[in-house]
Amino acid sequence: MKIIVIGSANMDMVMRTSRIPEMGETMRGDGFMLSSGGKGANQAVACAKMGADTWFMAKVGDDIFGQSLISSLKGFGVKTDYVGIEPGVTTGVAAITVCDGNNAIILDGGANNLVKPDYIESYKDQLLSASAIMLQLEIPLETVYAAIRLVKGKVPIFLNPAPAVPLDDEILNGVDYFTPNEIECRLYTNVEVKTTEDAFAALDILRGKGIRFPLITLGEKGIVYYNGTENVYMEGRKVKAIDTTAAGDTFSGTLAAMITSGKTLDEAVNIAQHASSISVTRMGAQHSIPYLSELAGL
Repeated sequence: MKIIVIGSANMDMVMRTSRIPEMGETMRGDGFMLSSGGKGANQAVACAKMGADTWFMAKVGDDIFGQSLISSLKGFGVKTDYVGIEPGVTTGVAAITVCDGNNAIILDGGANNLVKPDYIESYKDQLLSASAIMLQLEIPLETVYAAIRLVKGKVPIFLNPAPAVPLDDEILNGVDYFTPNEIECRLYTNVEVKTTEDAFAALDILRGKGIRFPLITLGEKGIVYYNGTENVYMEGRKVKAIDTTAAGDTFSGTLAAMITSGKTLDEAVNIAQHASSISVTRMGAQHSIPYLSELAGL
């Protein structure tokens, strides 16, 4: 089962601090590390680590970061034949400050901004022959729209709306799996999720837009989703988080891998929750994502 992930690839520069510095302030940090990241690349790695035949469609610069990202992806089992290398352009970079297990991020898109519709459309046959397509919002929105229009109704679409920007209802109509967190879903539903009832109301609004299976992640509180029959709340797993950088990407990639492998949505959500809970107990992005073998017993 072939999953094509279309999205961003970044080099993450991560440092821990005791608090987020104020404007104009210099303060000490520790634990600096370079880590391969980007929502698209992270989700591709999650799919591959869960055993899916995963192909990544993206662009990097012709710099040392671009070379490193491609090498890292290959090391995790992601196929990079559809990754373009742009001459004279920098690879995307994310500066990540980690404080008390949460993070603040500044992003320079670099080559990610050159993932244009014509690049995606040049792989039309490959996209239409895939078992699933995964998308996020760290590449140009016009490209996300083009990809959805190309495969909608023909190939299952997993859309993770992060970072959240307004989306046309016409585009959302027919999306198969839509996975905002409780903050992002406010943009698409005008519902502030404080209770399970709020979350269920938001699910109903998303379904009203034509989304087949909306899922709203609630961080440590768990997740709500529509399983095709009813709205469901699944409690979060209790762990001590040290870095939440790739938690959402771990969930999204694992979910897609499990669905395409034949799991029911209830089974896939349970496994994705478990994988995400493991990722937050580790530093970094792609290296924090567990392998399927680490989820024994599910």
